[in-house]
Amino acid sequence: MFHKLPKHRKFDYTPLFYDPEKEEREGHPRIQFRHLRHKRKTRPYIWLIALLAFVIYLLIMLSKIASNY
Repeated sequence: MFHKLPKHRKFDYTPLFYDPEKEEREGHPRIQFRHLRHKRKTRPYIWLIALLAFVIYLLIMLSKIASNY
């Protein structure tokens, strides 16, 4: 009854539109940065998989050597 009524929230929103001419003038840094960020994320996984495969290979070789004795 004696509550303060909430007011609507104001915000500043500038809609973004695709302008191919402007993109050609300014270049493509945003797309390149996304590509580099994606490349950096996938590289550690490749190393992890390679390292895991090498460790499994070593374990198999050690088990074969141990079974000969």
